[in-house]
Amino acid sequence: MTPSADFSSIDWPRVIETSENNFISEFYVPMLTHAIEYKRGVGYFTTGWLESASRGVINLVENGGVARWITSPILSEKDWEAIKKGGVARSDEVLKSALESSISSLEEELHSETRNAVAWMIADGLLELKFAIPHGSLRGQFHDKFGIAQDTEGHRIAFHGSQNDSQHAFENYEAYTIDCDWMGNREAEAVDIHERRFDDLWNNEKKNITTITPPESIEQDIKQLRTTDERPYTPPDNIETNHTVSKISLRDYQQTAVNNWHNNGRHGLFKMATGTGKTYTAIGAMRDILREYEYQDDPMLAVITVPMTHLAKQWADSLDDFDYTSYKLLYGSHCSDWKSALQTTIDGLELGFTDREIIITTHQTGSTDFFRNQLKSIPFDSLIIADEVHNLGAEIRRKGLVPQFNYRLGLSATPERYYDEEGTEFLSNYFDDIVFQYTLADAIPKYLTPYEYYPRIVEMDGEELARYKKISHKLARLGDSDDDTVEETRERLLTKRANILKSAKQKYSEIEKILDEIDIDHLLVYTNYQQIDEVQQRMTNRGIVQHRFTAEEDDEERQKLLSAFADGRYEALVAMKCLDEGVDVPSTRQAILMANNRNPKEFVQRRGRVLRQHPESGKEKASIYDMIVVPAVESDSELGASERGILERELERFEEFAETALNETRARLKLQDIKREFQL
Repeated sequence: MTPSADFSSIDWPRVIETSENNFISEFYVPMLTHAIEYKRGVGYFTTGWLESASRGVINLVENGGVARWITSPILSEKDWEAIKKGGVARSDEVLKSALESSISSLEEELHSETRNAVAWMIADGLLELKFAIPHGSLRGQFHDKFGIAQDTEGHRIAFHGSQNDSQHAFENYEAYTIDCDWMGNREAEAVDIHERRFDDLWNNEKKNITTITPPESIEQDIKQLRTTDERPYTPPDNIETNHTVSKISLRDYQQTAVNNWHNNGRHGLFKMATGTGKTYTAIGAMRDILREYEYQDDPMLAVITVPMTHLAKQWADSLDDFDYTSYKLLYGSHCSDWKSALQTTIDGLELGFTDREIIITTHQTGSTDFFRNQLKSIPFDSLIIADEVHNLGAEIRRKGLVPQFNYRLGLSATPERYYDEEGTEFLSNYFDDIVFQYTLADAIPKYLTPYEYYPRIVEMDGEELARYKKISHKLARLGDSDDDTVEETRERLLTKRANILKSAKQKYSEIEKILDEIDIDHLLVYTNYQQIDEVQQRMTNRGIVQHRFTAEEDDEERQKLLSAFADGRYEALVAMKCLDEGVDVPSTRQAILMANNRNPKEFVQRRGRVLRQHPESGKEKASIYDMIVVPAVESDSELGASERGILERELERFEEFAETALNETRARLKLQDIKREFQL
């Protein structure tokens, strides 16, 4: 095999065996020479393994690559029991004792260049090492031998077999099977399986296996094996040489938010317009706390809770940007055994196996009895970051906001709960009020895209108007009674009347007019359940390549849809509520709002989806087409007043949209026409 620019140009054998091949020169070196990531799981922490595994690693580093290794300390059952029962100091002591001879061997037996490379890579954070320890129904050692490597083009290789990466193993008859993900679906599936196995092990999500980071004392011992003050490689430009400071810097206003939160006892709500970087701001706040705990003996737990599962993946990506890679995604659709994983994570903090943990979960999972009960017993500090925090004001979701979180941060463009004073007050009290606000006007044009706003008037047809009048008369007869039964009836009638507005049939002809007027360019259409099929059909009739984006698609399918939309394979997405909160669709240039309810949170979120910047595509502005359904004015003064009240509330939304639009004057003239017509 001849070294080449990437994996796909190398003639990898399906099986490699020691009787015919030199594993070092024919496999490890060419693989690592072109890799930018190397994940390796192997049976024992030995000099022989490190000697062979480090061959070619210098090239990996020069490529800007990183390595993660999982191996097994040789522990007796007595050692393992001592670790389970001991605190931080006791756990360190047992592991250090078990590894002392191995570390001594590193110094005595490894060649100086190999020893130096391994020690410097760990010091620079380019090599991370973890130990896997079986327990429960598994009584032996972690004895797997497999690996995954990725090159600069995204090609991946996975290998698995009997070879244990020791000097003695090269004298045995050993073999690997090699899978290449560009060679076909079956091999790609094998690579996926091996990488998923590794990631589950690394994140401590495997049943009956506990994966722990080495105690600081062990890591320091390895770092001290450096033989010179000079690295045997040139550090890549994209890493910090001490690897303790993330490459992400907060904007000035984001840092002000963090400072305000810090000064408020690390409690508070961030009320920040959609698209202004609430996620990065929150991680910046978390980073400050975790840095403090690096120099303390006490453990620290951070829990990030989100309303929808696809937002968990976005948070994970943002954590990666800050170099936090050992987070755990604990909720049912991602981790079926999340209860065991949560218990293991908290036990690991209590027993001193780990000193910090980051968990990403959902509002639903975080409010379950099991999740709450696990948190109620923790004897260490903890932080909650609540994304789209307004959702946690609902009575059943509030349960997840337990008093054990001594650091608290809530995020939302609209933290106030519409028509729920009790829920709003609860959130304000729990998080200790809003400590920072950043509006849409503050963010445009420096951080958000300028936009043009086009209000569109839709009239009800005769049948809809008749039903609307009938419900309005019923509401008028109810009066202003505070009786609970009357209030429930009023809410049901208001919902029914709002549905008439949301589902007005004339919206179909209006969207056709808009579609005929514009050149489709990364269009989002917001509609509702009753109308989505018809809207899609009318778009298809016009030859518009589009796809629905709803709660019915799973996380993987959603990511594929968003990617296809971003690169233009889909001209439009037709969405319901699942695109309201937190989903990043920065390539969006146009939006048609067909369905809005009385809650201002909804239209604020939807506007924010459209205004995210996307300079790589040349996006300079966005266009928003917003439908408002109007009833007719009747001579009945009581009914007329009711209808005017509905219009006044709708026009408040129009006014807010127009206020920060590029075409503010034109948009306001349209609103003035409506006001004159309905004598508002």
